Amino acid sequence: MQRSTSGEKRGPIRTLYTRLTNELAHLGRPVRILACIGQRAAESTQRAKLAEVEIDRGASNGRRHITTWRPIHTWNDRRVWREIARSRLPYHPAYDWGNRRLSCVFCVLGCNSDLVNGARRVPELAAAFARTEAKIGADFKKGLSMREIIRRAEALEAAEGPAARPPAGTAMAAHVGRAMTTKYRARQAALYGLVA
Repeated sequence: MQRSTSGEKRGPIRTLYTRLTNELAHLGRPVRILACIGQRAAESTQRAKLAEVEIDRGASNGRRHITTWRPIHTWNDRRVWREIARSRLPYHPAYDWGNRRLSCVFCVLGCNSDLVNGARRVPELAAAFARTEAKIGADFKKGLSMREIIRRAEALEAAEGPAARPPAGTAMAAHVGRAMTTKYRARQAALYGLVA
């Protein structure tokens, strides 16, 4: 069931690079493109190995020069949440539900706890994945079947009861404290009409 999520992300980006290169062909020299990516070293062992700034040799060619910059590569979780609070921008409610990262609800690259959380939130989609898994005879993710993800979700439901919507700001408060979160939520209410 695994598919190349990185390939699915790179395809549209490379299409954009080609479009920009064509639009700027009149310059008569290779186009320089700076790709700013929000990857952080703290997110995975693989991302920790990435450089903060590097030439994207796979996307560069004689017509374009692509430099990748990861401006938040060295940031820890607390710094990310402090910046979210400072910026006043809303964040996805999946974090309040307990997700460590935000991706597709059943991303093969997701951590196991996020997958279990997804199975609790959308059990009908988890069941559809399990049926597909049974048809093709392969686990959803290496070493972890969707059946097992569903079993873990059901065990949590039995132990804790149905997942209840956590209060908005739960994730932020865990990283920056209740006082900063309260100020952030008040600004959200004023700026976007969100309930404080």
